[in-house]
Amino acid sequence: MNMIRTTLAEQAYQELRERIISGRLPGGRRLLPNDLAADLGISPTPVKEACLRLEADGLVATSTRRGMVVRSYSEEDVEELYAARILIEKGAVEAAFDAGRLDETVCHGLSRSLEKHRQFAAGTSLDDLAQALVHDRAFHSALVEAAGIRTISEAHARLLGQTHTLFVSVPGDYERSVDEHRAVLDAIMARDRQRTVQALVHHLTRSRENTLRQVRILAEQAAQS
Repeated sequence: MNMIRTTLAEQAYQELRERIISGRLPGGRRLLPNDLAADLGISPTPVKEACLRLEADGLVATSTRRGMVVRSYSEEDVEELYAARILIEKGAVEAAFDAGRLDETVCHGLSRSLEKHRQFAAGTSLDDLAQALVHDRAFHSALVEAAGIRTISEAHARLLGQTHTLFVSVPGDYERSVDEHRAVLDAIMARDRQRTVQALVHHLTRSRENTLRQVRILAEQAAQS
């Protein structure tokens, strides 16, 4: 029985996480365990367990007035998230270069993620954007995983999930991100450590500014509603 409940909790966690990151459960949305359980066809207990895991991931927050809600982000949150991402991704790429782990296999995987990202980045639907972000995450994850430090990769995955929940809220220039990924990959394939780091930091800095713009737009929309 306990194993079955654990499996159901994992299934609920994966489904709710995907809904949050894809924008189907937007920031500020209340999470009512009984309603979610009915929707998922399971009991409320594994849903509550899943929500606690999502809270640990930084995707859900507990409000004294509204209970559990999908997390919303302030400008300060965004600044902190990107400061962490820049430190982790820059350090991971440098470590991967030093260890000789950015080999042909890694480059092939990055190239595949890049091309799939390009296919969806020009789309206008929420589904197109959600798919583009799947491949965006795959690209950045592969860069960090190349360092071979599991603890860092796990922390980075949580940061990616948090930043990407904002990307699906307001349209942005995601085709430009594809070009910036291309610049990072070209530098890696040229075996140019400094150029790779510069291209990556440039990309993350621009992404931070775009995300801050999104947070401001969402705040304005909330104030007008």
